[in-house]
Amino acid sequence: MLSTTYKKAAQIAKKSSKAALSLILVFFAFLGFNAMPTDSELPNIVAQESISTNEGQEPTTSQSATPAAKPAPTKSVDTAAQKSAKSEVNAKAKSFSFTGLDEKGIPTGFTITDSNGALGSLYTTKRPALLTETELTISQVSKTDTGAANIFLSQQLITDYAGFRFLPNLSYGKDGSWVPLVTQLSYLDVERMIDGNYLVTAIIKVESEVETSVAIPASASGRDLLQAPRQVITRIVLNPGKTQILAQAIQVIERVGK
Repeated sequence: MLSTTYKKAAQIAKKSSKAALSLILVFFAFLGFNAMPTDSELPNIVAQESISTNEGQEPTTSQSATPAAKPAPTKSVDTAAQKSAKSEVNAKAKSFSFTGLDEKGIPTGFTITDSNGALGSLYTTKRPALLTETELTISQVSKTDTGAANIFLSQQLITDYAGFRFLPNLSYGKDGSWVPLVTQLSYLDVERMIDGNYLVTAIIKVESEVETSVAIPASASGRDLLQAPRQVITRIVLNPGKTQILAQAIQVIERVGK
């Protein structure tokens, strides 16, 4: 009986200890859950985008310690620009001195000279300038009258929105006829003078003769040439409005040999 009773008591105690242990675990679990902080107690962390820029900011110590990059030397560029400007000035200041020009290189009248240095006169047409909405054009023929190589120059002087243009058509006297030439305008300059007039300088380079079977009699009393000239230089004085040719001098540069 005693042993039986002891066993029962031991079983009851064992069951009671398990129940007590379970109660203890539940109790501490409840306390632990309540001891944890709630969401309202957590600190709020907001993710912010940071955009950095160097504008308006002073350099940091590491940046200020680094020497600033020196600009590339511009000496060669400046030298090239100076040479270009100098050549342009030299071209505009190119002096011309031939018979028919005064000591300043300005035409004294309507004259023509050649490689012999002879002074001849020019016959020129007197056509009024043509004015349109877009341009002003002087169309004129200047040809040898007497005293020098026979030259026939049909020229147009055009002033428009793009500036000034000189369009020449050149022929020379050979065997009593005018022979048209293929030419190229190699130099053109317009200079405003102190008196308000304009001085136009043009160099016409002769490339070849125009092949044609038509013979145009040369109505001139100058000297015919055996072959086409090498180039023709002309200086023209225009009035301030560029509507009239006041004077023109022509120099005929002949070829040497055949």
